[in-house]
Amino acid sequence: MSSRRRTAVAVAIAAAGSLVTFGALYAAGAAGADPAAAVAGQAPLDLWTVPAAPADSATLIVAYSFGNRIPAGVDSARTIGEPGPVNEELAAAVVAARGNRDVPVYAQTEIAEVLRSRYGLTDVISIDPDRAADGTLIYLSTDGVAAKVAELRGDSVATDHAAVVAFHDHQWRATRTTAKHGFDAFAPAGVPMPDQYDPQSGQPWTRSALVYLPTDFAGRLALLR
Repeated sequence: MSSRRRTAVAVAIAAAGSLVTFGALYAAGAAGADPAAAVAGQAPLDLWTVPAAPADSATLIVAYSFGNRIPAGVDSARTIGEPGPVNEELAAAVVAARGNRDVPVYAQTEIAEVLRSRYGLTDVISIDPDRAADGTLIYLSTDGVAAKVAELRGDSVATDHAAVVAFHDHQWRATRTTAKHGFDAFAPAGVPMPDQYDPQSGQPWTRSALVYLPTDFAGRLALLR
């Protein structure tokens, strides 16, 4: 674990209120061990391992966007930003996970745009944010995306196997959140996810690990309750 990532984890756990002793987490990371190892008298807290399964076992793919790019002069409160480099990489991961199989793809707007324009995937189902009465965008959370996909799948959720495509530091929470909505959710084995932050992202919280991880870890801890 790099020193930058250890620092980010330390900040994340502190900000999340920590369900385990911070010192044990930090020491484990510094020693190269799993920072989620058990603290004396407590069960292991695994905030790291993402379940994986072969990509060809998926009956659908769910792709979560990460950041965007806001062109100059554009009102970000009313206009969905351009995909940006991270979502372009996520679109490539969707293509790799899907291969030549005809399985449905549910992707947030920024990824869906790339899948259509660059890869010619005309049947992708775009998961778009809603709008308030005044036309402003309503932020679509990870949970909101999973809920929309579950609603679209209906009774199929009970037998669906969902391959989850998401930014590396987001994938644990994205997969757990997808599973919370009834899916058998997993990372597509052998398909690498992007892990480099975009410092020019239009969403400030997605510009670096130090900024992003505290919020993500708070979300991870909440999913364990």
